[in-house]
Amino acid sequence: MGNKKKKQKSTWSVFFRPIKVIIFAFLGAMVLGCLIGGGIYLKYQEEITACREKADSIIRNTTKTDFSQPVDTRIYDSGGNLIGTINSGHYEYVPIGEISKNLQNAYVSQEDKRFYKHHGIDYISLARAGFKLVKNKGEITQGGSTITQQVIKNTYLTQEKTFRRKLTEFFAAPRMEEKYSKAEILEFYCNTNFYANRCYGVAEASRYYFDKAAKDLTLWEAATLVGISNNPSRYDPVTRPENAKEKRNQILDNMAQNEFITEEERDYAKSQDLTVLQVYEPGTKENYQTSYAIYSAALELMKNDGFVFQYVFENKEDYDSYKERYQELYQSKSDMIRNGGFEIHTSLETEIQNSLQNVLDKRLEGFKDLQENGKFALQGAAVCVDNQTGYVVAIVGGRGTDDEYNRGFLSKRQPGSTIKPLIDYAPAFETGYYYPSRLVNDYLFDKGPKNSGGQYFGNISVREALNRSLNTVAWQVLADIGVSTGIRYLGKMDFTGLSYLDNGNNSMSIGGFTEGARVVDMAKGYSVLANKGMFSNNTCITGITSQYDGEIYKGNQGDDRIFTEDTAYMITDVLKGTMEQPYGTGYGLGIGVPAAGKTGTTNDNKDTWFCGYTKYYTTAVWVGYDTPTAMPGVYGKTYSGRIWQDFMAEINSSLPARDWDMPATVSLWNVDSAGEKTTTETGRKDLFSSVAEAAARSDVTRWKLFEEKRNAQIQAQKEQEAVQALQQALADLQAVIGELNALEYRDSTTDEKITRANTILQSLSATEYYEGLKPQVDDAVRRALSLPKQEDSGHKPQEVGPGMTTAPRETVPRETAPRETVIEPIFPGDWDYEEDWDPGMGPGDYEPGAENAGPGIG
Repeated sequence: MGNKKKKQKSTWSVFFRPIKVIIFAFLGAMVLGCLIGGGIYLKYQEEITACREKADSIIRNTTKTDFSQPVDTRIYDSGGNLIGTINSGHYEYVPIGEISKNLQNAYVSQEDKRFYKHHGIDYISLARAGFKLVKNKGEITQGGSTITQQVIKNTYLTQEKTFRRKLTEFFAAPRMEEKYSKAEILEFYCNTNFYANRCYGVAEASRYYFDKAAKDLTLWEAATLVGISNNPSRYDPVTRPENAKEKRNQILDNMAQNEFITEEERDYAKSQDLTVLQVYEPGTKENYQTSYAIYSAALELMKNDGFVFQYVFENKEDYDSYKERYQELYQSKSDMIRNGGFEIHTSLETEIQNSLQNVLDKRLEGFKDLQENGKFALQGAAVCVDNQTGYVVAIVGGRGTDDEYNRGFLSKRQPGSTIKPLIDYAPAFETGYYYPSRLVNDYLFDKGPKNSGGQYFGNISVREALNRSLNTVAWQVLADIGVSTGIRYLGKMDFTGLSYLDNGNNSMSIGGFTEGARVVDMAKGYSVLANKGMFSNNTCITGITSQYDGEIYKGNQGDDRIFTEDTAYMITDVLKGTMEQPYGTGYGLGIGVPAAGKTGTTNDNKDTWFCGYTKYYTTAVWVGYDTPTAMPGVYGKTYSGRIWQDFMAEINSSLPARDWDMPATVSLWNVDSAGEKTTTETGRKDLFSSVAEAAARSDVTRWKLFEEKRNAQIQAQKEQEAVQALQQALADLQAVIGELNALEYRDSTTDEKITRANTILQSLSATEYYEGLKPQVDDAVRRALSLPKQEDSGHKPQEVGPGMTTAPRETVPRETAPRETVIEPIFPGDWDYEEDWDPGMGPGDYEPGAENAGPGIG
């Protein structure tokens, strides 16, 4: 058999055979890939589904504000002037049009050179990263993330290199590119990167390193910033300049290779020295205005969260529970404000603030002693409230402006007698059982307080007792209406220094708090009296705007009624006497317009106060040591009063002098010797409220008991007055008899003495003394009539100049004594500039408060 001839292969079969192999191999790989992918999907189905759902949620809820950091919190005064900045990194968001093209190109070249071509995922880079993943047995060593993926990671995800995070990026990136343009995504990227040294975003990085705007970055500067953001700790040009320069040059080479720049541009940029300027702009130091603004803003944010503030506490458990809740929420809100992102607009008026600060500093400038921390030993604080709006317009927390401790709202001190109108007398007037003319027995009683100077006046009107600042009367009034009643009124005025230990503490009547009162609370409390009994819930915050949420608080909250208009008017009328009456503890502190106020001095003169108001403004002033220290010779009137006077005279000087209008339900009645209303003309009048009396009469049983008690007191008063009148008549008659028996001759005054003796004797005709005194009077009259007459001796005045005469020397009352004749107690720095004498200081002026009266005293 012959060999069969082999079939010759065609040219086409030779050509297609390798193609078939490739196709079959590709199809096999696809099938194998699908099988593997399907297996992986089945195995990790739940995790993949969770990552897809998370990605969907991220993109669905994302907004442009997510891609920015909080800007510095800024605080503005009432005129819109910036008064404080809280540095949170000086972050600033800049649009893509204000970012240098050099920086944009450097980022694209270095991080994602196919950025403008892909749709969120660069599959070539992803394949390369996948190969590395297999090669390194599942350990992620190479990224492959696009700029879009990095934006998602920087904003919404962690920095951990995990499969779950990468898968979430994978699902989210295409969705993001559907929602935002390439320019917007690159803008987000530049504004969310961290550039070391507290520099978030390209705007702050450009300022810090090169002192220029992001749009002005040169090529080498842009490459430097790109390198820093790649690894901030490794390529920080401040701490690792060589690393930073090497990275910069690498990025420049890459840009040239990717044809973003020419080789000439690259070489020139690489030749530049890497010089950074480190321009750091610290935030402004917190001052008295900004610290109070931050505090008040935190409270408003707490209110937004529905937090209910509490001021009166039943017991320790109640107190501790509230404080824990309060401190936790307050701290979070305060931290949030300080972390940035807010504009806080306030009612604070810088001009008034400067005036109050200057007056306080000037009045206390004579006190030079310093504490160990370098602060002045003697300190002061003051707060001014605009009565028309209820807003705080000025708050001074100490001497000078360098002390960050704001005593205006942080310090609680014993308020002394300044608390009396708020806790004792105004609440008492509300009951209807007390009114300005009502008499209260001023006497020293067991376990009660002492009056300053040790003087007691017996039955005295509430009006005079408050003007004289008599402790025993205030104590009795609060005891009568109930300590809990007085404390409840303080709670309604947001006093934060109230403790559960003060429940039942009658020394509260004279300022004996367990913790104390803040200056701002005293100012707000007195503004209630100035504003017809209405308490304003306004602090100093007129508006808060969040970088992310817009306007979150708009000021001008509603007012709450604390006292009736009648009570506020009557207390105000009484407190005018503090400065107008010679016996008033603030006599001489008038400012030329209607004003009312009260002094306060605690035990050993450790805390001294003056709180007062006009129709326009209320101001509270405190002077003392941070560590309570005795101040001999210093009283509420001495420095606090003078600070108040100087400041209030200044800010009220350009305003029309306005007085308070008397309510229609308050009327002026004649007052009898018992302090009660009468239709008889007595020469004395005082105020009564028909509203308060009606309220008291509504409790028929109690009113009846009150009337019985009052009638008994009136009868006792009349009997006492009759006894006093009899004793006075007896004394006067004996004096006249003595004068008649001492005469040596008769003159023109003899008949007057005889007439007076007979008149007094006749007034005693119904008494047991008449029969015994009549013979004495008759004998004295006969003797006087028997004396020889003598003409009155002439007296020629001593001539001291044309038309001038001198009167006989008299004892000058202290109220009118020349200042040279009075020696005041001296305390270091006590002599006021231009005025070192306090006229008219009477027994009630020196009011160190109760001695050993209870907790908080001293």
